[in-house]
Amino acid sequence: MTISREEINIQKEQTQKQWNNNPCGQVGDIEYSLPYFKEVESGRYDDYGPWMKKFYNYDNHHGVKLLEVGFGQGTDLVQYCLGGADCSGVDLTENHYLLAIENFRLRNLKAELFHEDASKLHFDDKVFDKVVSFGVLHHTPDIQDCVHEVHRVLKEKGTFVISLYHRNSLYYWTTLLLKEGIFKGKLFRLGYSGLKSLIESGANGKDIKPYVKLYTRASMQKLVRNFSSVTIDIRHLHNKNIWILGSFLPKSVVKWLEPFFGWYIIATCTK
Repeated sequence: MTISREEINIQKEQTQKQWNNNPCGQVGDIEYSLPYFKEVESGRYDDYGPWMKKFYNYDNHHGVKLLEVGFGQGTDLVQYCLGGADCSGVDLTENHYLLAIENFRLRNLKAELFHEDASKLHFDDKVFDKVVSFGVLHHTPDIQDCVHEVHRVLKEKGTFVISLYHRNSLYYWTTLLLKEGIFKGKLFRLGYSGLKSLIESGANGKDIKPYVKLYTRASMQKLVRNFSSVTIDIRHLHNKNIWILGSFLPKSVVKWLEPFFGWYIIATCTK
């Protein structure tokens, strides 16, 4: 379905409204201090996604010229920088941009950060060895334009790692659709797009309603079809993500289910 430029702009305004009010990974009240950013970091890697550091291998990026699309408060980009990468980043949200700048300043680390739309990157062709984007581009209706831009700025044989919400996840089917949507009636009160927006903390499905699209293996493959090779992984499943059944399933079973029904579908692509 074709979407107009006007509708794309409206959706992007909603995205900025969401994350200007609720920065990604916010812990308590926002503070421009190193202890605050350390707490955000701990919440991300110790509580939310303990699998992330091993999977993304932040420490092993010496000499890699890297771009992050949607850097949030700069948490992941800091890890890549500490791992030796020459880091750049773009983010559509002004508050993310300001917070990330302060995060890097307080750590005495360097990165080139830009308040910029990923569908219109200012970089020259074939600049980066690697581009990463975690849990960001499912919030923009012109995602294909963003992926084309990533392909353009990547060097030959460069790597793109993109993580999006997985439609065939147990969180989507049990917690979001069945519990929140049907059992609590939010699907009928807010509509499907409103219900999906509730995935994000602070959204209400009405006046704060960020665009959200979920992806399957097939739609992910279609999205990155211009890359020469693609590997798909699925990660992130916890007992608390599975309504009712999560209280009874052994953690070993949840771990076994993760590669099929986790919340993030991740494509590692080579140009």
